[in-house]
Amino acid sequence: MKNPAENPRRWFRNMLWRAFPSPSEHDLTVKAAGVLDVSQRQVKNWLREEHDASLKYVMAVLAIAGAEIVFGKIERR
Repeated sequence: MKNPAENPRRWFRNMLWRAFPSPSEHDLTVKAAGVLDVSQRQVKNWLREEHDASLKYVMAVLAIAGAEIVFGKIERR
């Protein structure tokens, strides 16, 4: 993985996709907004790399993405 400091918005966008696997941007927006308790517009801004996320949301998405990775590996066994 490249250094997230090079493009933190893109890195966070990728973590959102990993944390909330979805067939479309709209589906991801709905899921993430509900879980993170933010507006769908805010999630779209993150996905389109228009705004930075605060540390609170970065940590929450990292925790969810980590769980997705672990459970995905367990399910494949």
